[in-house]
Amino acid sequence: MIKLISLDLDGTALNPEGRLSSAVKAAIAKARAAGVRVIFNTGRPAPEAFAFIREAETDTLVSTLGGAMVADCATGQTLRRWDVAEPWGRRAVEICLGRDVKLMIFAGEEILVKPDYKALLEKVYPYPAFHQAATVTEDPLAYMEEHGLPLTKIHADGRPEDFPLAELAALDGLTLTSSNPHDFEVVGVGVDKGRSLALVAALYGVPLEQCAAVGDSDNDLAALRAAGLAIAMGNAPKSVKDAAARIAPSNAEDGAAWAVLSCLE
Repeated sequence: MIKLISLDLDGTALNPEGRLSSAVKAAIAKARAAGVRVIFNTGRPAPEAFAFIREAETDTLVSTLGGAMVADCATGQTLRRWDVAEPWGRRAVEICLGRDVKLMIFAGEEILVKPDYKALLEKVYPYPAFHQAATVTEDPLAYMEEHGLPLTKIHADGRPEDFPLAELAALDGLTLTSSNPHDFEVVGVGVDKGRSLALVAALYGVPLEQCAAVGDSDNDLAALRAAGLAIAMGNAPKSVKDAAARIAPSNAEDGAAWAVLSCLE
């Protein structure tokens, strides 16, 4: 019997317009009314995750930053954070800043972006919680050093041919992953959505075998493998579908609602 459902956001709970549909919110409400916990397990930072939690009325514990942080929306507190160890964090930032890629740098509790990228995001990334939390700086590395901040996660967008994946992979202290073909992400060794799901499940007193995980991307694979029931979205690549016991419709077809309701049968 499923007692906890872990939902990815982008490409899963969110439709192609990046919104929660009424069908998804209704399915979450039905699951919670049946006594099943529903959590988000996302690559987004806590401020954005909290906004979606309040809108969807899920349970309040959340895995953010691709599993690098577990937080509680009810209190606003970070319960656990796994940063990139030094010197790997500084070196990863240096490498990424030296390439033609757009960066969101998650440094502890702060979000750092360069001015030109922030200006672009204001046009194409319509999430007020992100913009309210972001710090604009021309030199993210100097800002981190000045404020004594660790590296928790890098999210990079751009052309795959510009990605410094070989250089980053040569560093021992990192994990590389991706949420779509046009990005890559850097987190610490051992950081993934499966480990953070295990922590949230333990805090709620739910065994992993009684958890379901729903996702669409390579960075969801660890959660799908950790949970007792793995559900891939119809828009997921073959690698994700191959790891799943069930295939939901796509996020354009309210597949997350289908996935949640299927756990109640």
